[in-house]
Amino acid sequence: MRAFAPLRDPIVARLWSALSVFTMGDELYRVALVWLAIELVGRQAGYLGAVQSACMLAGAIFGGAFAGAIDPRRAMSILLAAGAVAALVPAIAWDFGVPSMLALAIPAVGISLMRAQLEPAIQGHLPQLVADRDLLFAANSLIDGVRRMARLTGPALAAGLALLMPVHELFYVYALALGLSAYLLLRVGDALPSREKSGSSSFFVGWKIVRAAPVLRALLALKFFTDGNWGLVIGFGLPLIVDQRNANWGPLVGIGAYGGGLATYGICNILSSLVVGSLKPSLGLDRMLAGLTAMGLGLAVTGAAAIYAPDSWLLPCLYLGLGLAALGPPFFEVPLALRVQLAGSAQSQTAAASVHRVRIVAVFGGIMLAGLLSPTLFGLFGTAVAMAAAGAASALATLAVWYWLPPEKLAAD
Repeated sequence: MRAFAPLRDPIVARLWSALSVFTMGDELYRVALVWLAIELVGRQAGYLGAVQSACMLAGAIFGGAFAGAIDPRRAMSILLAAGAVAALVPAIAWDFGVPSMLALAIPAVGISLMRAQLEPAIQGHLPQLVADRDLLFAANSLIDGVRRMARLTGPALAAGLALLMPVHELFYVYALALGLSAYLLLRVGDALPSREKSGSSSFFVGWKIVRAAPVLRALLALKFFTDGNWGLVIGFGLPLIVDQRNANWGPLVGIGAYGGGLATYGICNILSSLVVGSLKPSLGLDRMLAGLTAMGLGLAVTGAAAIYAPDSWLLPCLYLGLGLAALGPPFFEVPLALRVQLAGSAQSQTAAASVHRVRIVAVFGGIMLAGLLSPTLFGLFGTAVAMAAAGAASALATLAVWYWLPPEKLAAD
């Protein structure tokens, strides 16, 4: 099967294994972090998400010098180990009876800074590990699929473990996952470059490349807007709706109900990602923008479910909207990753990491803005209405870009 062909390379397979463990733990951590924050401060938890995104932005913009000065294998493992230490803070604070937003902010800051260095390193290495363009498309699909698989396994694991232990103890599990990932990355071997050229992975190098590529610039601007709306609906609105309305469906209640929604999103994400990886590689924008439009419509359905569904049907209707929203993103994200890598590789072997830093700024800039605005929007219009409007706005913005781009840019290449 084309989607799994890159795993025949043992180095790619080891890298994929390390990322599988890391991303599963990362999604488990997100569920626990959001839930504890909502228990402490309610809808003000959006500000914690804004802090995370701000740290991702700072790390993406200013972390290139760090990435260029240290051996990438050692740097990635050191970053994961440091993240594991930060993850222990909330667990220890809750165990000692001193829960606080500060205890949650420490891993929120530390782990965001860690991810801002890890993700560009991975994206920068892939074009050097996989030279064939068709295989690189499939490798991107696999890496994207790892993240989407984690959206199923992480929340499902969180929901299951929450039946056996207090929510704060999930941070211990996350710390173990980070430690294992650090070990696996050390085992990747010498196929990774020993050192990047100083400054070659800088955000400012990537920004210069993106400015010269109008279509990529438009796609990243659109991603800024749509990912912000995605964060408002799924990252901030969904857990609030579940908590405010005490949503339940059979054994799913509380964090289990929230985790069930994320798991539903993850299942549909995985299926869609496998389809994309099996298709003929294409950078065509029609397919990409159709996927992003579908995501926006699914988010709008999720918001509409929160407005109109009765309590007994709330969770099934929310899950339906989440499933629809999950089908579209892989059709946009996998070709976008290849566009980012090709734009960088055209300049130098390591510049793909610098372009990915620009992509991180687009993603987390939008999510940060959503985190800052969500408490106000939820207070003014209600959580459900704000969710539905965010989804509709994403779909309309994507259709506007689709209309604006000239026909020759939309063709597959």
